[in-house]
Amino acid sequence: MRLSTLYMYKNSAENMTKRMSQSNDVYLRMSAGKTLLKASDDPAAATDAVKQQDALAKLELYSNVRSRARGALEFQDNILNGVGNLMTTTLKDKIVAANNDTYSPENRQALAEEIKGIRENLLDLANTRDSSGRYIFSGFKTDTPAFDEVGNYRGGNEARRQTVADGAEMQTGHLGDEVFGDIFPILNDAVAALSMDPIDDTMLDAALSAASKAIDAGIDRLGKVQAEIGTNLQQLDRLDLSGDVLINDTIIKVQNAIGADTGMLVSLVSESQMSELAFNSSMFVYKKMQTMNLFNQ
Repeated sequence: MRLSTLYMYKNSAENMTKRMSQSNDVYLRMSAGKTLLKASDDPAAATDAVKQQDALAKLELYSNVRSRARGALEFQDNILNGVGNLMTTTLKDKIVAANNDTYSPENRQALAEEIKGIRENLLDLANTRDSSGRYIFSGFKTDTPAFDEVGNYRGGNEARRQTVADGAEMQTGHLGDEVFGDIFPILNDAVAALSMDPIDDTMLDAALSAASKAIDAGIDRLGKVQAEIGTNLQQLDRLDLSGDVLINDTIIKVQNAIGADTGMLVSLVSESQMSELAFNSSMFVYKKMQTMNLFNQ
């Protein structure tokens, strides 16, 4: 049976349009860097992609939480190092010196002023705020100074904690009274006893003895808190290592689901070349058909 020129022309045009659509589809996928553009392309792959993307978002969220937790812990540790230096050297030395029986009232008054200055420095450190203006030793009462001017604790009674990975929670903040205890009122008493004129030896001995014990207890508390901070930082290191592996693995799973892996992209390049060749062939046939008529043999 002989085919009409009109039929052949129509068939050629449809083939060319089909090849053009196929070529455009390939280029769209290449431009997007993935083979899965919409759920209808591959419903099963689309479902898997959503699942893996959700998992990736959760892993990245935990990574960000750990980063913030690390910053908070390192900042606290830095402040506590300053507190430890004041307690173990400067303050301890001044309390020991104040027990010297040969000191004159003027000498003791000078010591009282020095201890008062150290106490104020400690109070400033206890009321440290982070870059967001939150008091770091006030628990969840972050807008309230941990201690008032007298040295009474005014912060919250619950330390901040955060979930840093599935099934892993840690304390990321410490309460002021947990760190500093009742050292400020005791130092106030020592300053007052040293400032008396005349000196009451009994009251002075009791005040200095209490201050010495409070400093020792404070140093012990600091050691425990900083040890806990160090342990938490090590745990964050381990979680970051395992978390990075999980993130990389999940990224690969997402890429596989949406066809964005290297192998698929290479296939797209090859497919695009084949599509272009097929389109050019269809165009050639179409142009030839335009020159044909029923009388051309």
